[in-house]
Amino acid sequence: MTTIRPMYEGDFDAVRQVHAEAFGAYWRQQGDETATPPPRTRASVRASWERDPGGCFVAHEGERVVGCIFSRTWGSVGWFGALAVLPECQGQGIGQRLIAASLEYLRQEPGRVVGLETMPESEYNLGLYLRHGFESRYLRFTLGKGLEQPEGSAGEVQPWSQAGARTQERWLRELREASGQIQPGLDYTKEITVTVRHGLGEALVLVRGRRASGFSVVRLTSVQEGQNEEVAGIQALALHPAHTNPETFRALLEASEGLAWARGKQWLAAPVYGGHAWALRHMLAWGYRVDYAMVRMVLEGMGAECRSDGYANLSAWAG
Repeated sequence: MTTIRPMYEGDFDAVRQVHAEAFGAYWRQQGDETATPPPRTRASVRASWERDPGGCFVAHEGERVVGCIFSRTWGSVGWFGALAVLPECQGQGIGQRLIAASLEYLRQEPGRVVGLETMPESEYNLGLYLRHGFESRYLRFTLGKGLEQPEGSAGEVQPWSQAGARTQERWLRELREASGQIQPGLDYTKEITVTVRHGLGEALVLVRGRRASGFSVVRLTSVQEGQNEEVAGIQALALHPAHTNPETFRALLEASEGLAWARGKQWLAAPVYGGHAWALRHMLAWGYRVDYAMVRMVLEGMGAECRSDGYANLSAWAG
């Protein structure tokens, strides 16, 4: 009998093993017969859980964890991922029960847009999510750029970790207001606080007129043990629409690149939703190139229809 229950700290090592086995089997099915991905780091599992502990679940048979799912909420936006089930336990409806538990959690706030991202080459995943009522939207691209020594520093961009507690508290309020102008209720502030608290990276804050008008959260540690240590990633980046222009956007990106280069990284990756055409067009002009794409999906009837906009709002709905 398989039971779905909340994830606890004592499950972290088992969750890491489930992830490694499930995704290793997936990549071998895709033709990479030698794929044996390392487990996620314990710090990355803890941080994913800490952002929304009430929305993280495991499936277990007796004492054995056989599946897991993480949920994440950003105020008026919520999504789940990664979802993993041990290969020998797949096809038994465990994944569907984990999805149901996550959706019940994510839909507790009325009006929240609930979605996910999945690999476009996985016809099984696409079919599974379509059957659960998700609709496909634009692709979400991961763009990458090789790093070089920066020519200077952006004076308007300040590191989060060097600010005092009162300043940080004020910045959080101002950044909630800024992201809420992109989408009412959108709130990325957990990404800042959890990332910095666990030493996974740094946040950079754009200050204009003494107010925080934008930010970039840069992940400086690998999600998986010993993998892609030369790569840094933008976890989330957003600008107040009133302060969104090529100069402010480029200042945040260049500050992110400079931080990553100073920490010994060779490459910066950034997630860009295809609907944010303005941001995508500028990043491609500034030397970023597409590494891969994911399909963004949203529950039927939620969120705006597919449209192109001019926001600087970088994030991935995948863990």
